Amino acid sequence: QFAMLGLAAFALLGQGERCQVDPRFGTPSATLTTYWSALRDGDSETVAECVLGDAQGQPFPGMLWFMPPTRELRLGEFRSLPVSAGRLYVTYEVRFRPLGALEEQRFETGHELVRLHGGWQIARGLGETSLPEWQPIPRAVDI
Repeated sequence: QFAMLGLAAFALLGQGERCQVDPRFGTPSATLTTYWSALRDGDSETVAECVLGDAQGQPFPGMLWFMPPTRELRLGEFRSLPVSAGRLYVTYEVRFRPLGALEEQRFETGHELVRLHGGWQIARGLGETSLPEWQPIPRAVDI
């Protein structure tokens, strides 16, 4: 009997669904890069994938009044603080060059991220650092 039970248990090994982590959410920095690229592109579906369903106060496409149309967007200067297993605070810098602008713009922001099902999602922004105040963008002028 034990041999049959052992054989049946062995036969079931590996029969479950494979766990595949979407590379867009494999690390906190990858999740944040995906999030900001989706905001820049107006891709609300991808923004929703980056954020926990109950996360409130997050910007949505069309809400980024401080960030004009841009082709270049880079994140850097990541600093993280583990809060608990699978939860951390991340502060970072967003750099972008608005279309037609001569200089690159930058601001610092932060988010709380949680690990769910092998991937990272944004839980909430970190206080008032989440979104910067609007500043006018100096642009090249044709003479």
